[in-house]
Amino acid sequence: MKFCALLLYLIVFVTPFVIAQTQAYVLAYPGDCSKYQQCDASGCFIMSCGRGTEFNPAIGTCDYPLRDRSGCSNRG
Repeated sequence: MKFCALLLYLIVFVTPFVIAQTQAYVLAYPGDCSKYQQCDASGCFIMSCGRGTEFNPAIGTCDYPLRDRSGCSNRG
């Protein structure tokens, strides 16, 4: 019986806290469209897109370059 109560406590109270701490999100890196920032509870990390791709903030991942991207100072 005590085991069931402990298990129920972990599921109801601890699991939502752990899930909230592990949620991550991505942001565009200012001035360089070939990079993005991956952020979570521990901070933000600068990541690079693969060769020939740029970060697309509309979908939150690297994608083929868009024609009209203002703010990309790394384009030639």
